[in-house]
Amino acid sequence: MASKMQKIMLVALAVFVFQSSSSAQTTTDWGWNWRDSSVVPTKKMPQYNEFLNNSFPYPPKPRNSWELSLSVGNGMVIGDKSILTGGYNGGITGSIALRKAIGHVISLRPSYTGAVISIPHQYNTVASKSLTHMLGVDVIASLNALSYYRANPKADWYLLGGYTIVATQVQTIRADGSYHILYFPQSNLLGTFGGNTVNGRKGWSLLHAYNVGAGFSFKLSNKISLGAEQKFVVPLFYNDYLDGNAIPGNAKDIYSLSTLHVNIVL
Repeated sequence: MASKMQKIMLVALAVFVFQSSSSAQTTTDWGWNWRDSSVVPTKKMPQYNEFLNNSFPYPPKPRNSWELSLSVGNGMVIGDKSILTGGYNGGITGSIALRKAIGHVISLRPSYTGAVISIPHQYNTVASKSLTHMLGVDVIASLNALSYYRANPKADWYLLGGYTIVATQVQTIRADGSYHILYFPQSNLLGTFGGNTVNGRKGWSLLHAYNVGAGFSFKLSNKISLGAEQKFVVPLFYNDYLDGNAIPGNAKDIYSLSTLHVNIVL
């Protein structure tokens, strides 16, 4: 059965989609007003003046702003245990990010993400807990901005891909409820750090990963938007210990991050 967090996210996403469809015919302009010269960069003023004088067909691109994004949602390690069964509903994840456009379609988004994921015992696997920190940068492609000078869209559907450096500590849970750090092999790791040295390594593991995903945002005003995103973080050289178990047949544990976000134009 899906967790309470997942149910809340599904309901919220349905509300966003309904709101976007019901507001599609509004005439409110929540983007750049071409009459507002204050948002035109100085070096673009000649083009702006030519546009006002009907000697150039398009206005210049307005000054670019940063967008702050705060998100929270459900995090999972997809690996040796079946998700959404046997009590495995994942854990909580949250992130903070800054997004900056570099064109009409492409933008960059550096971010920090944290996750605490509890993984119950199943069949021949042990119960575990994953503590994870991620620093990364995504390249975002807005699908409905491919037409440069279309009417200002209220919705933003996008695809993303990028790179993340992951710091994780996996703890197995004993029968008495106590936690024990899993010092898994250093193969495919960037390195280890923090705490005591056991078997030539520390308690936290560093690894390279790449990101893929998709998302949706809908404007509530010219400053605020809400949305949802599904993102997968995949270790670059693969790892079978991110869920605390290494069972033959599936050596490619990955992170799944399903989040809701609020975006604020700075």
